[in-house]
Amino acid sequence: MGLLAEIQNDALSDTVPVATLLRKVMVLAANLDSALLEDWVRHELHGYDADVEVPAYRKFVMNFKVSGANARWQLTGQPVPQVLVNQIVNDDTFHFFECRQPIGTISPDEIKASKGKLSINLDNYVLLMQGKLFEPSFNISRFWGEVSASQVMGIIDAVRSRVLDFVLKLKRTYPDAGEIDGLTTKTPEVNQAVTQIYNTTIHGDNAGPVGNNSGATINVTVNAGSIKDLRSVLAKEGVEEADLIELEAAVSSEPAIGQDKKFGPKVTVWLGKMVSKAGSGAWAVSLGAAGALLEKALLGYYGYN
Repeated sequence: MGLLAEIQNDALSDTVPVATLLRKVMVLAANLDSALLEDWVRHELHGYDADVEVPAYRKFVMNFKVSGANARWQLTGQPVPQVLVNQIVNDDTFHFFECRQPIGTISPDEIKASKGKLSINLDNYVLLMQGKLFEPSFNISRFWGEVSASQVMGIIDAVRSRVLDFVLKLKRTYPDAGEIDGLTTKTPEVNQAVTQIYNTTIHGDNAGPVGNNSGATINVTVNAGSIKDLRSVLAKEGVEEADLIELEAAVSSEPAIGQDKKFGPKVTVWLGKMVSKAGSGAWAVSLGAAGALLEKALLGYYGYN
């Protein structure tokens, strides 16, 4: 059996560990003299360094949660809007989690035992969040991000699928290349063909992070200072009248925001409440979409369309 046939069979078999599959792909990369393919395999086997771009299938949207208390109330696992966290850390991409660990350390058994969610400890940001997510008297004890366990598990399937696509397209391009003899990227024609196959299979689906797509285009129109527009847009998205009345009071007492586009404390508390509703299912909008929708509508109200 030729090397391409072995790789194809292993990619189709869920019983063959993906690390074993990749080691065979490493041999293929060496036979082809393909630095592109070899680098990708090395990163998957050994992990992605901080200065290396992570493929889209390893990027996920995090939902943020906090626990804490003050003299009057206590919160455990309270969702907080991605937009507010991003503003506080001054990073619009902070809610994107990049999974850089070696693929062999992704344990299906541990993922199955995680009850659907995997946590990313962000306690080193607690002091930065203090007094900015809630009123100053509220003491934040824990801060973390969550991603779907199925998304992390999907890395393994993504790698298998990419390897299979690469091998199949290579076989179609070179039907007699089962043993790879004489096939090398040192030949300009082969180098161009293998590079094209690599770019369309291994990194061909690199559109963006996986998960609740808070980065998606949210088409809402709210004219500056128009409470009528703000109410109308949010009502159409299922925001209840009591919440709209509360928001109207909040924006009336905080009629403007600065160039940093940071919302005032009353609007921030309202945002946290609404995201919590989305997380609990009381508001029928996904967590990621909730944050993006509310941010877009409120920025329009404050004159930042």
